Amino acid sequence: MAEYTRESLIEKARDLASRQEGPLTRDDFTKLTGISRYFIEQLFPDGGYRELADLAGISPHPSAHGRFSNEDLLAEFHSVVKKTGRIPSLRQFNAYSKFASSAIIRRFSGIRGILEPYKKWLMKNEPNSAYLGLVARKSRHELPATPKTSQVKSIAPSPEWSKKEGIVYGTPLSFRGLRHAPVNEQGVVYLFGMVAYELGFIVESVQAAFPDCEAKRCVDSRRDHWQRVRIEFEYLSRNFKSQGHDPKGCDLIVCWEHDWADCPLEVIELRSVIDKLEA
Repeated sequence: MAEYTRESLIEKARDLASRQEGPLTRDDFTKLTGISRYFIEQLFPDGGYRELADLAGISPHPSAHGRFSNEDLLAEFHSVVKKTGRIPSLRQFNAYSKFASSAIIRRFSGIRGILEPYKKWLMKNEPNSAYLGLVARKSRHELPATPKTSQVKSIAPSPEWSKKEGIVYGTPLSFRGLRHAPVNEQGVVYLFGMVAYELGFIVESVQAAFPDCEAKRCVDSRRDHWQRVRIEFEYLSRNFKSQGHDPKGCDLIVCWEHDWADCPLEVIELRSVIDKLEA
């Protein structure tokens, strides 16, 4: 992929906006440039595409002005539930709604956060709705919120307990089909496979030899152009260095945790990526 800078993306956004009727949305920008949301957020960490658009002087989408109430948003969410027959993803909400999904993120912190307010909306407006069952089933698959430290009593670990033979699980995650965070490289490979396409990759092969994976990366979605990229999977990015791999033989490291400050390669830290993707 080309080496993008903040300035080059701002200029690209201005150019596209000048040639397009109506506001240039984030989806428009990523589709026309092939630049993923993830990379935009890496260059514009304070606001992602909205920060980029503001710096480029692009007016926000009319539905992003906040001239509607939470009640309006919940009613619109309900209309999308009826159209899709399920609790929609943010992408589905964008496709079927007159509002942008950023409103759900801004007002309710995402789909997880809107479930309880939507349940209360249904009980108030349609108390006999069959969609209450959808909310209940969706909620059962979500982990409860982590209690605040002040609410948790400190309990010393039992002196009788010690690690036994068997599988060790990572932090509870509940991301799509993965219940726990990776604890090794194999977990990283599995998780990358779950999100690769959303990050702009098509996997060609995975092997035991270095580098672990050959993939293609979208470099121009408008013309559907792709480029070969060599990927090495690591649990910790610094493992690449400790294992003596040659950076010249690889283009990209995909890891769970990025802990190599002076890494000469591009790194995708999945721990950060999944926080920005919908579960």
